[in-house]
Amino acid sequence: MNSQTNHKDTKTQRKQRRNFYFLCVFVSLWLLSALPAAAQSPERRAAFVWATTVFAGVQYESTFYPPDSETLYLLADASHVLAPRRTLVYDWPITNRLLADWLARNELVTGTLALRDSAGQTQRLALTAYVIQFDGDAPAETVALHSGAEAQAQYAAFDQARQAYAAALHAQFQLEQEYQAALTAAAQAATKGEKLPIPAGPPPPLPPFTSYSTEVKQAFVLNLPVGDYTLWLERPDGSEQPTSRKQLRAFAPRRYGVGYSVMPASKWTVPEQSNDPGNAVYALPGSTFYLQPFAEFEVNELAYRRMIDAQASGLRADRYVWVHTTPYAGAILQLLRQDQTGAGIANQPYFVRQLPGASLGYQIEAFDPATQKSPSFYGYAIPVEEGQNAYRVQLIAADGQAVPGSSREIRTIRAVDRRIVYAFSLLPLLIGAGVLLWRRGRVVNA
Repeated sequence: MNSQTNHKDTKTQRKQRRNFYFLCVFVSLWLLSALPAAAQSPERRAAFVWATTVFAGVQYESTFYPPDSETLYLLADASHVLAPRRTLVYDWPITNRLLADWLARNELVTGTLALRDSAGQTQRLALTAYVIQFDGDAPAETVALHSGAEAQAQYAAFDQARQAYAAALHAQFQLEQEYQAALTAAAQAATKGEKLPIPAGPPPPLPPFTSYSTEVKQAFVLNLPVGDYTLWLERPDGSEQPTSRKQLRAFAPRRYGVGYSVMPASKWTVPEQSNDPGNAVYALPGSTFYLQPFAEFEVNELAYRRMIDAQASGLRADRYVWVHTTPYAGAILQLLRQDQTGAGIANQPYFVRQLPGASLGYQIEAFDPATQKSPSFYGYAIPVEEGQNAYRVQLIAADGQAVPGSSREIRTIRAVDRRIVYAFSLLPLLIGAGVLLWRRGRVVNA
């Protein structure tokens, strides 16, 4: 009887497992059939857009303005690229942005740019060739936009330099092959008791090719003074390109100054920023921190962010932001103690040495080119001495004058005596214990 019952139970369990298996297969097939509808590519539609490559103060940034954008933003008195293009756009709900499929379609729309200023004067610009170039060793200091015939000449010079470097690399490879062959021949001759001259050493390596250049492209190149403009694209037949009419605002920085990256020795990988000249830098007595100065300017947040990202959100027209540009590498940093002029501090290279062991610590030391490959960073070392309440630093240019906007106050932070904190934290407990003893005494006396 038990055997039959167990057999029936086994058949029932098998049937239940089989039904569960078929249910899982059915659900999986249903989900797979629903995936194409959920994962299908978004609908793309043809659109005319303004694509921009703008100078953001330190480098060139690219963005495009959707058809429903009303205003374009450009930094005044700087060269920018404005290209009329036809592409495919689609909505991306994950980021709530309109994206362009440049790989599927990226056509330059020919025509003339009509630009009208606030006084009603209209000028017309033709499409022109342009190229952007810089040196990779110092991109912020060497970046430049060339247009017209100069663009063709600059790109031809770049291409010639690139070909010359490729030829030099080939010659370098040949010399290395000859050097290796001479070494091999000398080694083989030595095994036979013969003697061949050994080459003095391998050929010196070539320095890297650091020049960079875009291809020569066609667009409108603008360099405008501060003001509000209206622009549109005129087709070759004189008609206006639909959705091309936009407002354009050329804005300028509100003020210029010197900003600092502040790197405490205890956390040099997480620097803090000191942008406003009215801000102070706080440090602990006995510590050391490093300053890296940069030229900077302050601009309207809405105009600047929309210039580099036309669909940026969460911006305010009444707020301003600081933008770091090129570093102040050659100036001397003057340290003032209690309004007394101190010695100048030079910008020095430093090397960060990882300490052995499980503590994962590090030590910052002066860079030694004889034993170390390259410095970890450059900066001005500021030691904070005990007993000093406040310092002031400022940059001194090559002509001996203080750099405007470079002054900063350095304030020392006094550590709080923890015994006082502990005493205040125990005070409520002592008061509660006193009240409890006082009530207990009254109960006993009663």
